[in-house]
This record gives sequence, C-alpha cells and structure tokens, in this order.
Amino acid sequence: MNDAVPLRTILVGTDNSTAAQRALTWAAARSRESDAQLVAVHVLTYTHEFATDLSPATMTTWRRDLERDLAGPWTDAAREIGATVRTLVVEDETTAAGILNTAHREHADLVVLGAHGRGNLADRLLGATTYTVTHRANTPVVIIPPDWQPAAA
Repeated sequence: MNDAVPLRTILVGTDNSTAAQRALTWAAARSRESDAQLVAVHVLTYTHEFATDLSPATMTTWRRDLERDLAGPWTDAAREIGATVRTLVVEDETTAAGILNTAHREHADLVVLGAHGRGNLADRLLGATTYTVTHRANTPVVIIPPDWQPAAA
C-alpha cells in the first residue's frame, strides 16, 4: 500500500543564489517525477530607505527585469529537466512571509528552499528565512543542504 500524498504543486523560493539554484534543481526533478507544477517564487521586500530612494519608474523597471529573469535564466535549468514551471514575483514584509503566503495561495503541497549555511549558529544550521518557514508552514518543507549535488544522469 502506498500512503504517499500526491504532489500537485511544489513551491520553491528563489533569489538566484547558488542555494536557490540547488533547491530549484531538486524541486524540478520531483516535479517531473510526480507531474506536479513547479512554482518558483521570488519575494521582494522593501526597506523605507530603499522605497524612498527609487522613483516609481525605476521600481517598475526593476520589477519587470526581475520577472523576466525569473521566467527565463533563473528557471531555464528546471525546464531543461522537464518541469512545468510557473514564476511569481511577490511583495511582502519579509521573505519568509512571502513564501508562506504564496504557498497558502497556491495550495502548495511542498515547499523547497536551499540552505545558505552562513550567519550565526541558527542561520548556519538553517538560515533565518528557512528557519521561519520550517516553523510556520502548514505544508511539508524540504531544505536542500549546501553540499547537495544532483545525481549523475
């Protein structure tokens, strides 16, 4: 008897870092195996200084460039693996809140994040965003460690 819950939607947080690329690669393989949709989300957070220093036109151009990069170069490798990828750029108070809120809105069955392995002890073990998501998520969360490498084909 197979008690596995079918995956329909896998959400992966990305900032185009090496850690995020590892998470995206892992999630793309699971997405292909389970025929689940892969949702790659990038969260924008704004400090007061940041928001007041940039003109609305600059902010619009910056966001459009991010959306283009996320839909293209940032996620091309996932498509090459065979995943069906949808991309979202969202705004929220924190990166963790953006990931959690998007996972809820998208009815994600699984959230995947890459561990950076930097900062204080808690951050080195998980990372501030990763720590918050794992403790507040209502869905399973997979953390891809810094030393993970995909299996050779």
